[in-house]
Amino acid sequence: MTNLKRIYLLPEAEISDLYARPVFNQNEQQLYFELTQVELDTLGQFGTIKTKVHFILQLAYFKAKNQFFSFTFDDARADVDYVLAKFFKKTDGVFQGNITRQRINQQKQIILKLFDYQTRSMEQIIQVEAHIGELLRYYPKVHDAFRQLLVYLDNQKIVIPTYRSLQDMFTQSFVNERDRLDQLILLMPLGQQ
Repeated sequence: MTNLKRIYLLPEAEISDLYARPVFNQNEQQLYFELTQVELDTLGQFGTIKTKVHFILQLAYFKAKNQFFSFTFDDARADVDYVLAKFFKKTDGVFQGNITRQRINQQKQIILKLFDYQTRSMEQIIQVEAHIGELLRYYPKVHDAFRQLLVYLDNQKIVIPTYRSLQDMFTQSFVNERDRLDQLILLMPLGQQ
């Protein structure tokens, strides 16, 4: 990529809102922590209550925002208490230590498969950048193109990339679009330029 500054896509408040872990109210807890039979069967492959609770939390957060989040059990205390009461008939749970990175990655892969979402690949990045280029032709305001991209990602079942990755993709798409327009201008007959 050329030496361009990253494109400003969203104000800080919107970035925080987009990438923040969901904080559920009571109705949302009832909705997002409702598990299908397939999800319950999948839960059975995890041995400890701690790994099961983590899976249920990550699953619910993915249902809400189609993203994965890093969190501790203390960060998500209200949701942990809800899950413990609903699924394990426990009113308190203090978990020592963390879930291993390997187990977290395993749970993410299972969730992606459950919802038929794609993992990030170079082919996918090229596909998303091409789509951004198309969007920029129809939506010259970056904010509008960004909103349309979120719809596209959801429809294509692609996990929302990090904000920095999106900035890089938009920056590259702007460079590509600028180059395309420059080529069109060069190919125009002299009298039409």
